[in-house]
Amino acid sequence: MWLRHVPFLSVLALSLSLVACTDKGDPVVSDLQPGFPVNYNYQGFDAKGLLVVAGTMSLTATDTTSVRGTWAFEGISLIDKIGPQVGSGRLVGNIQQTTISINLNPGWVDNNVLLLGTIESHRITGRWTWVTFAGPTTEGRFEAVRGL
Repeated sequence: MWLRHVPFLSVLALSLSLVACTDKGDPVVSDLQPGFPVNYNYQGFDAKGLLVVAGTMSLTATDTTSVRGTWAFEGISLIDKIGPQVGSGRLVGNIQQTTISINLNPGWVDNNVLLLGTIESHRITGRWTWVTFAGPTTEGRFEAVRGL
């Protein structure tokens, strides 16, 4: 009699195992645990794909939706066209699922560099934008790869 329930039990077991294996986590949550800094190697490119800045960025989750940290970038080329992302400073940002937004110049009313990216396993990719009172001035793409 229990043999006629084998297909049902097999489907039930398979369903439960699939639910147990479903990734409900957000990559940034696993990489960015509150209170533990994560270092990234950063590269910023202009609209034509030319490398304009490179350096490091350290992010620390303050909770599941906010980050803070520091950055130190060196200008490679066209540094007069990329805004204040050469040198070093502190940063703040927000996380929503796999999207991260970072302000490299918190507290400034004008002349900000904003990063909007997608968090993947051990890397963040997206767009940077230099914003002034006149609005978006220059933009490009960036990649931040988790360092060792």
